[in-house]
Amino acid sequence: MKDQLLSLFEQAIAQLKTDKVVPVEHEVNVQFERTRQKDHGDFATNVAMTLAKPARRNPRELAELIVAALPQDSLITKVDIAGPGFINLFLAQDARYSVLSTVFAQGDVYGLGEPNSKQKIMVEFVSANPTGPLHVGHGRGAAYGDALARILTAAGNTVEREYYVNDAGRQMDILAVSVWIRYLQANDVAIELPDNCYKGDYVVGMGQQLQQQHGATYLVPSEQLEQACAGLELEEALDAIISLAKNQLGTEGFDVFFALALNSILDDIRQDLSEFGVDYDTWFSERSLFDSGKIQRAIEKLKASGDVYDKDGALWFKTTDYGDEKDRVVVRDNGQPTYFASDIAYHMDKLERGFDLAINVWGSDHHGYIPRVKASLQALGLDSDKLKVLLVQFAVLYRGGEKVGMSTRSGEFVTLRELRDEVGSDAARFFYAQRKSEQHMDFDLDLAKSQSNDNPMYYVQYAHARICRIFDTAAEREIDTSDIANANFAELDSDHESTLLTLLQRFPEIVQTAANNYEPHQITYYLRDLATAFHSYYNTVKFLEAETAQRNAMLALSHACRQVLKNGLGIIGVGAPNSM
Repeated sequence: MKDQLLSLFEQAIAQLKTDKVVPVEHEVNVQFERTRQKDHGDFATNVAMTLAKPARRNPRELAELIVAALPQDSLITKVDIAGPGFINLFLAQDARYSVLSTVFAQGDVYGLGEPNSKQKIMVEFVSANPTGPLHVGHGRGAAYGDALARILTAAGNTVEREYYVNDAGRQMDILAVSVWIRYLQANDVAIELPDNCYKGDYVVGMGQQLQQQHGATYLVPSEQLEQACAGLELEEALDAIISLAKNQLGTEGFDVFFALALNSILDDIRQDLSEFGVDYDTWFSERSLFDSGKIQRAIEKLKASGDVYDKDGALWFKTTDYGDEKDRVVVRDNGQPTYFASDIAYHMDKLERGFDLAINVWGSDHHGYIPRVKASLQALGLDSDKLKVLLVQFAVLYRGGEKVGMSTRSGEFVTLRELRDEVGSDAARFFYAQRKSEQHMDFDLDLAKSQSNDNPMYYVQYAHARICRIFDTAAEREIDTSDIANANFAELDSDHESTLLTLLQRFPEIVQTAANNYEPHQITYYLRDLATAFHSYYNTVKFLEAETAQRNAMLALSHACRQVLKNGLGIIGVGAPNSM
């Protein structure tokens, strides 16, 4: 409908350019907004006001000229000029009904853009270090990132999901050593786990598993460990243990602990996310950047551009030349690349893969990291505008009005799996999607589990299930619904029906706006509005008792509402149950 209106206005403005009212070279962007009040029509545009300055005309006078130049079309029944020059459009009643035919024809793809018609986009999200289970903070990033990928796809883009596996560097060495120490303990070696190691029960389990598999093969006397750490501060002592483990166990031996820890946790993460409805096209290994030489290639490119310098034996990147607060080390004085060097190579690789846009979904604590990554792309001669970083705040859980501080099972944090077990994946995803990603979020566990109208997810899903029940009852009464797509939609003339028709028409616009603004919460707001409107409608009419013509029209409207509820829930990765 908006496309048809746009075509009419473009023709009118083309005529005004021919008449030299509007400069021929001026590019005109006509925007339509749905009106909030019925007496203002169906749509309004401020195009006369935006053209007033280049046309050197009074906006209201220009509005009159635009209206006079509009081609005759049965879509528009009335045009008003309001205020300083708003053009209000009243549409034919038949235009309101056309959405029903469209929904019947398009079904599961109603509201979705043409596939492969726009950009090639990569969305990288979660990317938690494989050093432990996913927690509820990762859950919010997972729900947001996946919903965003679905919305961008629904808007017609080609989207790939990627998980960046941080399987290199010191944190992974710490994890491997943590497992090794638990293995030593399982072999009755008297050694305490340092405070800066990983302490979860999952690490204990892996140590015991390796003790059962390898017995005493990888033992080192506790005295040797004590000597290596003697007189050292906490972090230095841990580095000494890592060095000792690598030297005593050798590359092959150390990799026994490293590989088990990495693969076990990564498999757990994959399973956790898949059960949450999140699947990836690519799991990108940080270690592959070392093995392929991409880190070294990125550093060499920075050297060639003059953007790095030597200082105190380390190699520094001049990020201050690109607006960062200070320069950053890319190669340490021991010759090892930093995490930042890996990130530079990774983002270089992203853009070299030909994406029109690379979206990173990061925790809000990474805000300060954005300028230096953008700086590295600029220094490499790449378009930093192709990188979009979206930040996600962590969620705070509440149960019984009290903040949930600890998990009763892990003793450390509330895992995503525990959250899913308690409230279900649908509720978790819907509640996560309700807020802007950068907003603080309080997650009420009791509300998420409740089967009441106060629970927004239940309220929306119940609207879908309620419509399914209407059709089940019709079948039980042997009412034929096979031809409702051809019902006389003119029977739909109540205020409730008009509201629902308008909401159905808005769905494609909501999907596009949510995609343009990277805001999945717009879908949840829309679904709540549609569910509210349908529940109100349901409470005022008796669908199956009406005369045949009216009944079939109401059933057609109900079917369209059910379809759009299903499509909208699917876009945010939430199910649409047929019964509740």
